[in-house]
Amino acid sequence: ALQADLRAGRVDIAPMPTSLSPDAVKQLEQDPNLQVNAFTGSNVVLLTLNTSSAPLDNVKVRQAIAYAIDRDSLIKKLLLGYGKIAPSIIPEESWAYTPGHTYSYDPAMAKKLLDEAGFKDPDGDGPKLRFDKPVVYKLSGSSIAGRQYAGVIQNYLKEVGVPVEIQTPEQNTLFDELRRGNFQIAYTQWVGGNQDPIFYKDLFATSEIPSQTRPSRNRSRYSNKELDALLDEAVNTFDRQKGLELYTKIQEIVSRDVPVYPLWYQSNIVIAKKSVGNIKVNASGDWGFVKDLTVTH
Repeated sequence: ALQADLRAGRVDIAPMPTSLSPDAVKQLEQDPNLQVNAFTGSNVVLLTLNTSSAPLDNVKVRQAIAYAIDRDSLIKKLLLGYGKIAPSIIPEESWAYTPGHTYSYDPAMAKKLLDEAGFKDPDGDGPKLRFDKPVVYKLSGSSIAGRQYAGVIQNYLKEVGVPVEIQTPEQNTLFDELRRGNFQIAYTQWVGGNQDPIFYKDLFATSEIPSQTRPSRNRSRYSNKELDALLDEAVNTFDRQKGLELYTKIQEIVSRDVPVYPLWYQSNIVIAKKSVGNIKVNASGDWGFVKDLTVTH
């Protein structure tokens, strides 16, 4: 519908058209009457790993999952370049950004870590320890793109010996299951609100683990006393330099322990008629830019 309206010239501008697939956006790029603008975004797509659910309660298994996924290839082939690898849950534009421990695509490293965690390569020598059941990967059934990514991620994990079962409950059921910890890997995205590093406390403090009555945000159920102390100190520090030092330590710990695995920052896409000018969108993708647009007739 939106695609047809843009082609027919019934729509002057479509900011952040999330309903369009990367393929549809690429096709609209070919339209001589339209312009497609892609800006670096800060909204982050990530995998939440349930650190309280075996075998993901073993940090080496979580690190293996991170090394097993080729994010570059996902961005090129499925997002068609409309994204950028995310080393952190906060964007590179944030004053508190540091990459921490970064993961490259390294299936051999993933297998080595699984070996060390007690999951022997079935083709190798030694005891044939295997996953007794697949790891449950959940995402919202309404996310068409998410389902596409899930199939590819499932293949990457299978290649290193981790079997994955994909489940696609509807959105409300999914949120309920995330709150109750009834998942092992969940595909989620954060839209807005991650510019400020206080977001770390929301996501990783022991006090933020959800309960039956409290739908808090630490869905990975990650708990680390050393990190809790650093988070409390960082939240109460008003000196930017000191804050940066603390958040650098925090990002080191979080990136090493992988309670979540950030996949990519999604590009902010604006499609408009060629006559619309001065399109400039900030990383958070808010709509403030609309007031500065120009239109030539």
